[in-house]
This record gives sequence, C-alpha cells and structure tokens, in this order.
Amino acid sequence: MKKVIIRFVSVFAEKLGNERIVELDDNATLNDLIKLISRELEDVKTKGLIYVNYRFPEEGQFLNDGDVVLIMPLYAGG
Repeated sequence: MKKVIIRFVSVFAEKLGNERIVELDDNATLNDLIKLISRELEDVKTKGLIYVNYRFPEEGQFLNDGDVVLIMPLYAGG
C-alpha cells in the first residue's frame, strides 16, 4: 500500500476539506484515484484540473508513495 496526499483548492476544498491522505494499492494510477474522489465530488472529472507533484500528469500515470495530487476547479476567483 502507498499513501498519497490530496490537496483540494477553492470550492472543492469547501466540499471535501483542504487535504486528505489516502492509501492506495501499489499499482494504483491517477485514474484509480479520480474514480475514488468522484464518488464524493462528481465535478472532478469534468470541472477539475489535476496536478501530480505540481506538474501536469501523463495519461494513466502510476502514483508513488508520497505523491502530492492537487485538485482544483478550472476556474477560481474572488
């Protein structure tokens, strides 16, 4: 098992909190994490911008222990 840190921004943080640590299978990909999060936040697939370790991820990217996944809405303002 590996632990991945998820940080939420803006309205996503209002719904789910600023940060979570989740445990995933050793062969888990970013897509697996998105499926997990979309159970609570349906908008993540269509309105979310996702970074892994502050970089755009590659499609089907495997996650590593200690990775930081940032999930933010496509738009944020104030």
